Amino acid sequence: MTLSRFAVAIVASCAAVVISVTPGLAGQMPQGAGHAAMAQAKPDAGMAAKCQAMMADREKMMTEMKAADQRLDDLVSKMNGAPNMAKADAIAAVVNEMITQRRAMQGVMMKMQHGMMAHMMEHMQAGKDSMAMCSMMKPMGGMKH
Repeated sequence: MTLSRFAVAIVASCAAVVISVTPGLAGQMPQGAGHAAMAQAKPDAGMAAKCQAMMADREKMMTEMKAADQRLDDLVSKMNGAPNMAKADAIAAVVNEMITQRRAMQGVMMKMQHGMMAHMMEHMQAGKDSMAMCSMMKPMGGMKH
């Protein structure tokens, strides 16, 4: 699984968890409280700015992943073209790069997962239409919210 597919899978999983929890949370609200929350559920400029900031972070991550893939591709090309005596060193360079990238990816993914969950909870509190307008949800293939 490529890094970009992994990132999309994490974001989609987070969205699925939040969406699946929504009916249970709605059942815990006092009768009439849901309607009051929906009436005031107009996305504000602050929420739109947070959505845009998360989208910019996502784009930055995608750019960094492409650069990491290119570094790995370059090392693999060198490994494949290395003479027998230098092959072990070339393989070690590929493995070291893969380990470095994986560790970096884990840190980024943990940070993104926490941020995405918090962001989605803000949308849930703002109302059902708030999440549908989020720019972070649009690249995910038009998921229904």
